[in-house]
Amino acid sequence: MQFSLRTKIWLLLVGTVTGLTSVTLVALTILSGWEIDNAVRNDVRTTGSVLGQFLHERSQMLQDDSLLLARQTATRQLIGSDADRATFTDYARSWLKQLHADAARITDGQGRLLGETDTRTAFLADQTQDSGVLEALQGRIYTGVLQRKGRLMLAVTVPVADPASKIVQGTFTAYSAIDTQIAPELKETLSTDLAFVHEGRVIGASILLPARLPTPESAPQVVKLGGQRFFVLYAPLPYADPKARMGFVVLRPYDAAMGIYAPFQLALVGVSALALMLALAIGTAVARNLTRPLDGVLRAARVVREGGWPERFEVRRQDELGLLQSAFNEMTEAMRASQERLLALIDTDPLTGLDNHRRFQERLAQEAKRSAASGEPLSLLLFDLDEFQQFNQQYGHAAGDEALQRVALILRSCLPEVAILARFGGEEFAALLPQQSCRQAEELAERVRAVVASSRPADVILTVSVGCAELGLHSAQPEGLVLAAELAVSRAKQLGRNRVCRFDSISGDNEMADPYQLHAFLKDGSLATIQALAAAVDAKDSYTQGHSRRVAEYAADLARYVGLPKGEADLVYITGTLHDVGKIGVPDAVLQKPGRLTAEERAIIETHPILGEIIVRKAPQLAPTLPGVRHHHERWDGMGYPDRLSGRAIPYLARILAIADTFDAMTSDRPYRAGMPRERALEEIAQSAGTQFDPDLAQAFVAMMRAHSILAHAA
Repeated sequence: MQFSLRTKIWLLLVGTVTGLTSVTLVALTILSGWEIDNAVRNDVRTTGSVLGQFLHERSQMLQDDSLLLARQTATRQLIGSDADRATFTDYARSWLKQLHADAARITDGQGRLLGETDTRTAFLADQTQDSGVLEALQGRIYTGVLQRKGRLMLAVTVPVADPASKIVQGTFTAYSAIDTQIAPELKETLSTDLAFVHEGRVIGASILLPARLPTPESAPQVVKLGGQRFFVLYAPLPYADPKARMGFVVLRPYDAAMGIYAPFQLALVGVSALALMLALAIGTAVARNLTRPLDGVLRAARVVREGGWPERFEVRRQDELGLLQSAFNEMTEAMRASQERLLALIDTDPLTGLDNHRRFQERLAQEAKRSAASGEPLSLLLFDLDEFQQFNQQYGHAAGDEALQRVALILRSCLPEVAILARFGGEEFAALLPQQSCRQAEELAERVRAVVASSRPADVILTVSVGCAELGLHSAQPEGLVLAAELAVSRAKQLGRNRVCRFDSISGDNEMADPYQLHAFLKDGSLATIQALAAAVDAKDSYTQGHSRRVAEYAADLARYVGLPKGEADLVYITGTLHDVGKIGVPDAVLQKPGRLTAEERAIIETHPILGEIIVRKAPQLAPTLPGVRHHHERWDGMGYPDRLSGRAIPYLARILAIADTFDAMTSDRPYRAGMPRERALEEIAQSAGTQFDPDLAQAFVAMMRAHSILAHAA
């Protein structure tokens, strides 16, 4: 049913008054319940405190007097004698008045009952199962509340021990009845009715009650007793074993508790009725007078509902409608601001306050377009915290979070304001530097690296490895720029961490020299594109032309020779073609150096298996080749790289490639040496079986190559 705006306003006012009244009544009821609940709980706490104090004082007095008796020489002599039970009973009874106790008992050193003054308590002859006797036989004093024949009794048991040897010769227990007279006395003190109960059975009370009572503990419960309702709540008796279910119940009359709130409820009902009548009259008048001006507000509300933002009202009125328009303006502005804040949270890393990975990718695309249009340089720095997993394990994740926040602050302080900063991954940060060349970016990265390394709160050492790449110089596309920086930072880590490395592009005009094109060809995954990619990588070193193809052929032949299925042999061929793809991240000056390499240059060369793994991992369909790409330079004796694997821990695919790769390297010419003759190279491989190479595969390769030579010679 559709209502007019006038009717809606009228219903709104009436409904608001009715709703507020209902909410207020409900709130008053809830608040009154809370207050009563608190009052009853306070009664329980106060009663428990008073009882606890009473029992403490009484138990202390019993303890002092009982210890005095236990230290008497006559007591020890009597326990050590052969006196009959009547003698022990008379002795215990003679002390009752002095102890202000209602009953007493004496046991020997084995817990056997020697005498007691009150047969109504029905003590057992063997008291070794009694908690108090057990405590006293261990030389300790026991205090507790017990239930005996419908009576609650405070019990204090003390050891009777030889003062010299400290050997316990027996025990003495004094009992003081917690009479039902205590309940009326406590009522006079606390103005609250209460009852003592044991397992729900009433033992004593300040008023006449039925034999059993409910014992709610979590919250007060309304109970009808003798035609009158009470709020009741149970609490354990101080000094009593909770498992024994001995306690007290506080009873607060329901009518008295609720009486204080009744006038407020009646007054509220009267005021609500009057307010409702006024609302009917005012609602009719307001609806009649405001229908037309409110049309604008309704139209604006529809705009908001459809996801738009209406124009601000020009507030000219000073009445309620003007206030409504102002409030609507403020509401829409607040909603818009909240939406903007939420959008900001979507783009922001909550820990560091930097852009997150998704937002960084958007900014990278935008800045790449701007750089292409303006011709200004654009560089990218990737920061990776060194050994951060071990840092978290050693210092905890809270310290790890603090470290990430500290690095974010260092980036903000050390890099220009135009830098676009982001948390790129778990412990990785990215800095996009508009108008900065790679050389300038390297200088900034070195400054950040030095500050991070020198920032050691609480002597905690943290370092960072940095990779640098420039758009246009190292890649024409944003995706390639990121890959180039990833390869550079990986090389920095492999070279010892805590350093800055830049990416060095592949020389030449081949389109696969760009990491973006490299990525695109890998995603294609066809054999033709993989072979073209290998040719582009080999082109970096004019002395290794065709190396990847030859290694792939040697390795595939060996795979077939040792009986691998066709599918696995094909995988060996593809992996052999890709095995050196990581050299895209090795500087040309190192790859093309005519002489022998220095130790530092050798370390750079040895990063290429890791870089190759990073590149190939970008293409999920090539995942089976990863073990061969990463481990083809491992040695059987564990002296290889990058992970120093040994023996059969080296993937089988990598063991095959290692032989093929070494054979081609030995038989190829280098600027500083001529290639070995094939037979000499085969002898070297045979001699390295079991040290550098898998012995079985090495022997198989030598046999295979010699067989091929014989066949070729015969042809």
